[in-house]
Amino acid sequence: MTGLKRGTVALSSHDPEWARQAQETIRVLWEVFGDSAEDIQHIGSTAINGIKAKPIIDIAVGVESMEGLPLGRLTERSFQERHNRFSSNLLYVLETEELVRTHQVHILEYDSLQWHNYVDLRDYMNAFPEKAREYEALKIRLQKECNNVQTAYTDGKQGYMEHTLAEARAYAAGKEQD
Repeated sequence: MTGLKRGTVALSSHDPEWARQAQETIRVLWEVFGDSAEDIQHIGSTAINGIKAKPIIDIAVGVESMEGLPLGRLTERSFQERHNRFSSNLLYVLETEELVRTHQVHILEYDSLQWHNYVDLRDYMNAFPEKAREYEALKIRLQKECNNVQTAYTDGKQGYMEHTLAEARAYAAGKEQD
């Protein structure tokens, strides 16, 4: 199942269906953004093989410029703009009338640090399953400790993410030199 009531924290076992749903959403986003997009990638925990994740599909749309984007075409496809408390990136979501969020689309500058954080972390976790299991264990612990408070869950990952993102960037840099 895909979707989670806004503001809640729940993890689901990895579902291969997430990859198919991400690909379908990416296809739609290419139709919306066309040449405005440099790249569109499935990111976040649903893009990491075999780990539990909040069942929300995260997609990153990398653009050359944040100006002149076809955001009206995005809202025509039922995506709604939301505040992103972590960055100045644009965030659009698909939500049901019951506030069940199924997709999050992060629009940001292609080749920016945040773009690389998203893509490098996913690639690193998929290349090193033991790191993915370590991340999953943290997520499970935080879910139990956060009392269903989304901000507490996310904030609890901060230190781990800073350290792991440094590892992921080093891994990506090593792959580029090969």
